[in-house]
Order: sequence, then C-alpha cells, then structure tokens
Amino acid sequence: MNAHTPLPSIVKLPTYVALCGNPKSGKSEAQKILYELYGYEQVDDGFVLREFAVNKLGLSWDDVQTQAGKARFTDILGKNWQNRDILGTLGNQLEDMFGEQIMPFIATRGLDPAKRYSFGSVRKTQGHFFKDAGGVVIQIMNPIAPPSPYAFDKFDHKAVDYTIHNDGLARHLPVEEARADLKTKIVSVMNQVADVSL
Repeated sequence: MNAHTPLPSIVKLPTYVALCGNPKSGKSEAQKILYELYGYEQVDDGFVLREFAVNKLGLSWDDVQTQAGKARFTDILGKNWQNRDILGTLGNQLEDMFGEQIMPFIATRGLDPAKRYSFGSVRKTQGHFFKDAGGVVIQIMNPIAPPSPYAFDKFDHKAVDYTIHNDGLARHLPVEEARADLKTKIVSVMNQVADVSL
C-alpha cells in the first residue's frame, strides 16, 4: 500500500480517531484533513463545556473555540479567569463527579455507528476510552506548540498508537505547503492503521 496515497473508501478503518497533543499543535487541522480524505466527522468533545461557558457565563463562541479566544481573560464575580482555565476547570468538576472518561462518554453518546468520527481534545486518560471502543489514538507533535501550563491539558502518552510530527511551519514552509506536509503524514499513518486492521 502506497504510504502517500489515500485509502479507498471501502477499506476498513476504525470508527474513532482520537487526537491528542499540546494546544496549537494542529489537531483541529488534522481533523479537517481526516474529514476531507476519509469522511471522519469532527466531534467537539468539549462542546458541553463551551456551551455552558457561553450560555451561562457570558463568554463568546470565539472565546471558547479559538486559540486566541481561549488565551483571553474574563472577569467573573471579581476574579479574572483565562478562558482556557474556565473550560478546563469546568471539565475537572465533571471528572471529579463521574471520572476522567466522562467527556468522551458524553461526546460519543448517540453517534451513528455507521459513520466515522474524530475527536480533537483528548486529554488525561481519555485515549484509553477510545482504544477500548476500537479506536486509534494519534498524537500531533509540533515543535512550535509548547506544553500547556494547565494540568487538564496533559494526556497519557501510553494511550498513543501513532505520532505525527507536524513541523512544516517550524521548517518555515508556506502555510499551504505545511498543510500538504501534514496531509501526507496523516495519509501515511492511516495506511498503517488500515494495515493493522486487515
């Protein structure tokens, strides 16, 4: 199987692809590419947190969906919170109640088993949830995306099946060439995934 050729649609691939990595490593772009090439629908595994922050705390969708927005600060009852910290702390509260797998549990409820899905915010031990469901966990590494200072952004490296080095921008490639480089690497990994599944 050619490492640089997308797989035909009839090839068996896992229902779930779970992506982990530091903030700004390229997980969202990888999700877009997985959809373009293989039809993996993008699931926002933190949607319930974003929705609460917008509807109940007054943040904007830009505040909770974009890297720039999550880096901003919001005053709530006299305390200045970084928006990323708001989302992470909300997630921690749910996990304290139900365990670390509550976010993927919520995100996968009601999904059509005939379709394929990618998840771009897999943290802590959540990768094991997707592996137990027959999914694959891919780490996106990027040399210009340093580790987050927040504990809730960490992930269990033991759950990782494959690693993609998204270093196109670090090598000063133009944006489109960097994306094409990431696309080639995703194809290579998915071909390996298919070989394992056969």
